Parts: sequence; C-alpha cells; structure tokens
Amino acid sequence: MWLIWLQSSHFNPESIYELTYTVDERILLMIGMALELGHLFEFGILYFLLILMILSYGSLTISKEWLCFFIAVSYGLIDEIHQIVVPYRSFSLLDLLKNLIGIIVVWYIIHRSYFVKRNSKLKQLSTFLNQ
Repeated sequence: MWLIWLQSSHFNPESIYELTYTVDERILLMIGMALELGHLFEFGILYFLLILMILSYGSLTISKEWLCFFIAVSYGLIDEIHQIVVPYRSFSLLDLLKNLIGIIVVWYIIHRSYFVKRNSKLKQLSTFLNQ
C-alpha cells in the first residue's frame, strides 16, 4: 500500500511528454500501455498480498476473502481521491475501473484455486504456513 501511495504521489505524467522528442512513438506507446496496465498489476498484487496475510494466520474463508476484496477496492478509491491534491494527477473513474479489474482477475484465480480445486498449491501453501 505504501509503494502504491508513493508512486501515485510522485509520478508526473507530464515528464513523459519530454520523451516525444527523442524516443520513437512505438516505444512511447508501449510505455503508455505499461503504465495503464500498472493499475491492473498494482491492485491485483495488493489483493494477493492481503490474501497471503490472511493465509499466514489461518485458513481462508469467503468472508475473509470479501474483506480483502473490500480493502483492496477501498484503497484504490482512497488512492484516486488522494490524487486530487497531487500536482499533475487527477481523480479518474477509468483508473478505478482498471484497479477493480485487476482485483477481480486475481480474486477469480484465488477463489477458484482455493475453493474449487482440490489439493491446489494455494491450499498447500496455507497448510504449510499454518504448521
């Protein structure tokens, strides 16, 4: 959470415009896509780390899973609200949607792995952490 906060507080998207004079536009397009995909990865990883925290203290339940989901989504909203006061940044519903998509993708993978599959690696990890 701290790394997300730090990144959103200090990143200046305007600094990329300076690259337009020296870098090929295809590379700039790839950089832009990577930055946009960052939302998916950042908040998906945040949700995953929250699940790992829960697993290190016991088994995962549906209510704990939803708690982690709520925390990750809430933090995405808090981060977007925080960007209102950060220079060169702004609140964006599209960014919130990208955060949510990243969380949902990881939620689906974890939910299916933990609650649907038998003898999944995630269940084995949970057993190992709680020994």
